[in-house]
Amino acid sequence: MRRRPAFLSAATAAAALLVAGVVSAPAGASAPAAARAQTPAPAAPAAPSSVVKAPGGSVAWRPEGRQVLGRPVIYRGSTGGVEVAWLDPSLLRPVFVPGTGDGGGPWSWGGQVAPEARGQLVAAFNGGFKMGDIAGGWYHDGRTLKSLVPGQASLVIYKDGHVAVGEWGRDVDLTPDVVSVRQNLGLLVDNGAPTPVAGSPGAWGGSVAGVATARSGAGVDANGALVLAQARVSPQGLADALVAAGAVRGMQLDINPDWTTMVVYDQNADGSVSGRKVMGSGGPGGLYLSPYARDFFAVLIKPAVAPGGTAAIGNPPVKAIASVK
Repeated sequence: MRRRPAFLSAATAAAALLVAGVVSAPAGASAPAAARAQTPAPAAPAAPSSVVKAPGGSVAWRPEGRQVLGRPVIYRGSTGGVEVAWLDPSLLRPVFVPGTGDGGGPWSWGGQVAPEARGQLVAAFNGGFKMGDIAGGWYHDGRTLKSLVPGQASLVIYKDGHVAVGEWGRDVDLTPDVVSVRQNLGLLVDNGAPTPVAGSPGAWGGSVAGVATARSGAGVDANGALVLAQARVSPQGLADALVAAGAVRGMQLDINPDWTTMVVYDQNADGSVSGRKVMGSGGPGGLYLSPYARDFFAVLIKPAVAPGGTAAIGNPPVKAIASVK
């Protein structure tokens, strides 16, 4: 497959309210042949509908940050003392970014949001535990770092930009359209409810501050939207917050004060971006705009156009390598 920067044709753009490009994360390589041959494999979760515009659950949501096509794409709120966020799946796509330290490398983007992608940057949030502290691994840039373990909670990103959170081997697997996988422990939320093990603090990592330490989590709602949660809270409290925010499946990400953060980015008059921490208690001083040792997720605007438009929004188009059909 020939690789070149992603683009949208004017004809396609003019015909649609929303055109979600088939842009991958930075490398976008297909899964290895051995992985493709595995049978049976779960079908990739369906991409979210383009009509999804607002979050659900029982949270009182408020818009936050940049707008896209005249509407908010991030909503924030709180529930049970836990800060939560919802990310519009029809206009946003996450990109997994390995750090410069844990996980080795080299990896694309060099542990930071690539300068050429910052015009589309709206948010970023921390990844999971260090590789030496979990059974699972990750897949990115067309290669696997540690084996992906059945039964592990996995955040999976697909070539069309949509995301899934599920149990590896049951809900998700290494299908050819997978761009990135990040595993971390087991599911914290399943079928719209906390898992029984959510009530067992010892199953969720070593805390430096007791059961209620800084914790972060990510899930997906019934529409395929990413839901995030962060606070000083127990695993059960984190699970309850994800459910209240509408998550049908969810997982814990990193914990303890130095490693949990969500950043929202605003665009300056000159086209550059400025980040501000809105959730969490730690994270990099450079707000993911300079090389960072740990993995994280950047959230970018998908290529999209207004009705009758003839060009993709964003400045400039992402120049990272992408797969284009």
